[in-house]
Formats: sequence, C-alpha cells, structure tokens
Amino acid sequence: MKKMENAAAVNRGKEGDSAAGAVAVMIRQSSKGGQLISEAEILGRLDDQHLLPSPAEGQAVATTLEKLIEESGDLKELTGQDGARSYYSSDFMTEAYARLLLQKKGDRLLLIAETVRENSALYPRPVPLDLFTKPPFGLTQQEVLDDLERMGSEEEYRDIVSTTTSTSRVFLYSTLHLEPDHASMLAEWLDVGQSNNP
Repeated sequence: MKKMENAAAVNRGKEGDSAAGAVAVMIRQSSKGGQLISEAEILGRLDDQHLLPSPAEGQAVATTLEKLIEESGDLKELTGQDGARSYYSSDFMTEAYARLLLQKKGDRLLLIAETVRENSALYPRPVPLDLFTKPPFGLTQQEVLDDLERMGSEEEYRDIVSTTTSTSRVFLYSTLHLEPDHASMLAEWLDVGQSNNP
C-alpha cells in the first residue's frame, strides 16, 4: 500500500497545484476511502475551493478530466446507465469493485441480479444471501429479502432463485448458468463441506 501511495505522490507532483492537481487528489482520496467520485461532486468541490471561478470553467474541467485520464496511469472513468461519469484510482481499488460501487448507486434489484449471474457464470458458484449485507453492498437483511420478493414478481429476474443448505443458510444462483442440483451441491460445499475438509 505504501508503494502505491508513493507512486500517487509522484503523479501528484507532476499534476501541480492547479485545478487538475486538485481533481487528481480528489479522485485518489475518494478511492482510498472506498468511494467513487462523480463529475458533479468534483465540480462542486472545485467551486467550494474557489478553483472554479465561473460556470464556463465547468467545461474546462470536463476537458481537464479527459486529459487526466489519458495521462495518468491510475485515474479511470466509469459511465453509469444514466450517462453520468464517475472516477476512481486503480491505485486504491480494482475496476470490478469500482463497477460494483457504480451499480450500487443504481437499481438494487439489478445489482443483486448481476452479482448473482456473474458468480454463477464465471466461477461457477452460488452466492450466500448474507453477502449483500456486507460491504460494499451494505444492505440490511430485510432490504435483501424485500428485493428478492420484488424480483420474484418481475419477469427479467425469474432466473434468480435460491437454495438452502443443511445449516439453513440461503444461497442465490442464476438458472441461466447453473442447474438446480449443481447449485445445491456447490452451496452445500461452500457452506459445510469446505470447512469440514481443510
């Protein structure tokens, strides 16, 4: 981690004390804190710091952001479904984590479904229901249960189903990628078998 902070410090030195330097610092600080920062937040902070003297400067900041992304090795841009842009530093978070944070700002049902589908397709494995109560998701158990109930009534989420292990732990999987028996076996292994067979 120290090595990454030193590399970030070198980059900050190159970016100077201008608005560009301030923007780079904002992005890195947000990422270090485990958060994305939106373009609107950047503009607001620059305005608060009196580094944005006029509204016309907002367009200049957009150009500055594009240039920063091109020139820095660690600053990255993500675009949400609504077209809004957010930024992060790869020195402090992975692209996968940043994308998850971006999805979290949107539709929770889609966030849960895409996480379950990705795990079912890529790994392949079901995910424990309680995964969504932990960071970076941070949902309450009741929110997850309410969201699953809503998903059950919407056609686009019909592939998201659950299986329960012998310890009564609930796992979710996508029927697009896992067969029910295979998903149940994998859930049992993840919940019970894995810890009993070190």
